[in-house]
Amino acid sequence: MTTQDLANAIAAESGLTSIQADKALSALAANVVNALRNNEEVYLAGIGTFTTSRIPREMEASSIANGSTRLETTRVPHFEPTNDLINAIR
Repeated sequence: MTTQDLANAIAAESGLTSIQADKALSALAANVVNALRNNEEVYLAGIGTFTTSRIPREMEASSIANGSTRLETTRVPHFEPTNDLINAIR
């Protein structure tokens, strides 16, 4: 299912126009990204929780520096589905 397919499905079920549904879906995505960027959790009832996780720093052998180089910590998105979603797709 593409973003447009999802927007069309939302429009059909909610009575919105497809343009309004597309704008609503885009606003949802933008707000999820902004919340995760600000290190906030996003919980969508019946779907799950979006969070960010930190990948810890690691030491990497460096042939150039004859020693070790510390890599930067990286944040990655993480999704934890609700039990309702898990049970629905079984």
